[in-house]
Amino acid sequence: MMDYFYIYVMNNKERTLICVAIAGTLFIAAVIFDLWYLALIAAVFDWLPLPTGWMKFSDKPQKNIIILHIALTLIAYAFLIIWLIRGGIYGFVFLEFWWSAVIAGFFI
Repeated sequence: MMDYFYIYVMNNKERTLICVAIAGTLFIAAVIFDLWYLALIAAVFDWLPLPTGWMKFSDKPQKNIIILHIALTLIAYAFLIIWLIRGGIYGFVFLEFWWSAVIAGFFI
């Protein structure tokens, strides 16, 4: 029998990965279909693990990877803001940097 309350027994890393997966799906759709409001909804899902404390994992993270993840995330969101203002190819540049930040964040 499927447990519908599985989110309550998931660990922090699983919750974070689900939020990032939802955010990524919404970001891709937002850029492809040029829907700025969908990008804002995706950003909420992307940042949700930070205020909820889900990004505090039990493993000891490497400091260099954390710095790389933060830098790539900030660069990605700078391109997101540029895309929201100017449109065009900046959305795809945002996706490239954001995906790189996700890959770096996976190794934290």
